[in-house]
Amino acid sequence: DAEAFSTFWDNAPMGYVAGRQFPVSIYYSVEPQMDYVDAAITTVLQVHLQEGTLQGDMLVFLTGQDEIDDAQKVLEDRAKSLPPELPKLRVLPLYAALPPDKQMLAFAPPEPGVRKVILSTNIAETSVTINGIRYVIDSGMVKSREYNPSTGLDSLRSIVISKAQARQRA
Repeated sequence: DAEAFSTFWDNAPMGYVAGRQFPVSIYYSVEPQMDYVDAAITTVLQVHLQEGTLQGDMLVFLTGQDEIDDAQKVLEDRAKSLPPELPKLRVLPLYAALPPDKQMLAFAPPEPGVRKVILSTNIAETSVTINGIRYVIDSGMVKSREYNPSTGLDSLRSIVISKAQARQRA
């Protein structure tokens, strides 16, 4: 609400800066997925098989390092059985605990004949731009710190993302 801020700051001048916007088509799962990691892996393979000849990399949102590492192994294993005429898949993780040199691989352009699949936490949600992304596959989940007052402990739980987070990821 820019007008409220302007009024609060003695009618300070307002400016508008347009961001880069691209047309986005959003598709939803027909029914809730019990195993969202498996659903994301299946969606990656379906998109790759259906859109294999088109350019464009994929960004997949998962909740944490363990899910990303497991999904990477599964995708790399399943990619070996894909038809040879399709571009090869290069599966890359992206999360905060990853060493910087490995994080940078997600930003590098792929080799010719290769499609990148970046498996990321919400680190790629806001302040990161990855060129070449054409498909975003969103699990709709994020890990969130939650305080339990009865035990006095914090814990990490996977929860459903907000509509604002979903729009930002798209």
